[in-house]
Parts: sequence; C-alpha cells; structure tokens
Amino acid sequence: MTRYRAALAAAARGWPVVPLRPHAKTPALRGWDDAATLDRRRIRHWWSRRPYNVGISCGAAGLLVVDLDVPHGREAFARRAWQHGAEDPRDTYTVATPSGGEHRYFRAPDVPLGNTVGRIAPHVDTRGVGGYVVAAGSLLGHHRYRVVRDGPVADAPEWLVAVLTPPPPDHPPIPAQRPSPRRVAAYRAAVVDGEVERVREARPGGRAHTLFTAACRLGELVGAGWLDEATVTSLLLAAASAHDGVEGWTAREAARHVENGIAAGRRRPRVLR
Repeated sequence: MTRYRAALAAAARGWPVVPLRPHAKTPALRGWDDAATLDRRRIRHWWSRRPYNVGISCGAAGLLVVDLDVPHGREAFARRAWQHGAEDPRDTYTVATPSGGEHRYFRAPDVPLGNTVGRIAPHVDTRGVGGYVVAAGSLLGHHRYRVVRDGPVADAPEWLVAVLTPPPPDHPPIPAQRPSPRRVAAYRAAVVDGEVERVREARPGGRAHTLFTAACRLGELVGAGWLDEATVTSLLLAAASAHDGVEGWTAREAARHVENGIAAGRRRPRVLR
C-alpha cells in the first residue's frame, strides 16, 4: 500500500508513473516509456498485483533529474555551480536514495535533454527525455527512497542547461533548397492529420506518450514556421478531448503534454529536402 500511495502521489503531481520490479530499479514492463501513465485505475491495477517500486518517466513528466552519488557527487555538483558563478541549486524537490545520494528534481527546459553519465562532473548523472527515476516511497532491499526536501520543483539552472545542451556542429550545414509552398502545404496536412489521428486513437496506458510525441512532431512544424502554436494546441487538445474522463484522463493532463511537446519540438525545426 505504501508504494501504491507513492505512485498516486507522483501521478497527482502530473508525473506519469510505471512499475519497477519490487526492491529493484529495473522496469517491470517492456516499453515502459509508452506505458507510463497518470491513470488512477491503471495504477491501482498494477500495484494491486505486486508491491512494485515506482518509476517516473522524466520526459513525459517534463523533468530533468540530477542524480548525485556518494560520497563526492554533491560536492562535485556544488563546485560546478560555483564555477559558473551560481549557488549550489539545493532549493528544489529532493529525494534521498538508499545509498545516501540525492535525486534533485528540476523542471526541464524547452530544449530536450536526454540522459548523461558524468558529463557535469564525476559521480553526477542526469535523467531526462528517454529516462526514468525511482520515485520516493520505493524500496531497495530494506532501504527506502524518501523525500528530504518537499518544496516546489525549481526550473533547471541556466548554467546546467548550457552544460547539457549538445554543441552545434563544427561546420554549418549546407542550406537546403527551399521547398515550394505547395509541397509544404501537402506535407503539413499529411503530418497534422496523421498525428491528430494517432492521438484520437491512442490506447489507455500509452496516451501520455502518444500526445507528447505528437506535440513534439507538430512543434517541429511550428519551429519551421509552417504552423502556428495556437493551431497545433487547438488541434491536439480537440483530439485528446475524446479521452476526457476515460480511465482518469483529464484535460489538464493533456494540456501539460501538449505544452511540453511543442516546446521541445520547436527547438528542432523540420527540414524538407
């Protein structure tokens, strides 16, 4: 029941959850990122079967989590912040790990950031798009992941985002020939129709991921100047509204995924060659 309540608590924050193996950190499901959900009925179904640990899909949750190992991770992270003229970013939701380390949660920036190992500093890893983090309330052996700072989730520090953002290519790309307006219109219509249909036909358990990726793809068209953000938001929310009230799905959840997805996609404008 403790881990079931932990799953509900994470979902209540808007963080899609997925079951991890009991007393372990590995997903209990294949395709865990597609399965991550806020659906209370699905959560109850999973955690009524076994005492699963709780994983949070960082990309779908709009989180960037910094994993600080012991004994040197916290000190290394603080030093890196000071090198950039900033304070150690401690004032955010934080979970202590069974090994004595910390998971510091930050709101992910618009630019999509994946997972890293030691890029910031030794003993400092990050989890973002394509990654998950073990939630508070989970058990590793007899030791529990526990909240040690229950404050709001802070924005990811600018210096941290700059360090994690991939550098531009060494040489600027060769400009592509500008596609004709007719080709752009046909391509845009096909992409929009396809993504809207995918959202409308999504199945419970995969709806959050489907909506987020659809928003990313249409956000690429926004970044290219082929669609405006208001149109994309309206189309996707209208498609997602078909799920309102079905197994716990809400318009608030849909709006969060659309906003995060468009922001991520517009940073990678679509290119037609």
